[in-house]
Amino acid sequence: MFWKFSPLREKSFSLIPVADAATPTVKVAGNGDSEIVSPLGRVLRLVHATLVENACTAVAVDLSELYFLNSSCLKAFVTWIHQAKTAEKTYEIRLHMNPHLPWQRRSLEPLRRLAPSVVFLEQWSGPVTEGAGPGEL
Repeated sequence: MFWKFSPLREKSFSLIPVADAATPTVKVAGNGDSEIVSPLGRVLRLVHATLVENACTAVAVDLSELYFLNSSCLKAFVTWIHQAKTAEKTYEIRLHMNPHLPWQRRSLEPLRRLAPSVVFLEQWSGPVTEGAGPGEL
């Protein structure tokens, strides 16, 4: 895969590129709290740059093991969405949510409303990616 950034792995959070996916995919897992805001923003900028550089039309974001995301981390996603929406060649951000974590739909719905032609909320139906959970870092 073309990802040009190292996985973000902290003790309770990870953002990892998935190398073998048909569509460019990143897996976000764990708890996004105040300690992760700065590294998350940095990695999302790198994700955006890579997608634009490779003229991608979509990216999947596996949130199946994301258990918490505070408002500052949500703001990092808002910044990323704005970058995708205003890029010369836009791309879709497909957020794959865990149906067993109802907070995800409530918290991510405003992101979809922010950019309905860019952000799509979907129920995650794929397998859980091995080795990406915060307990396995």
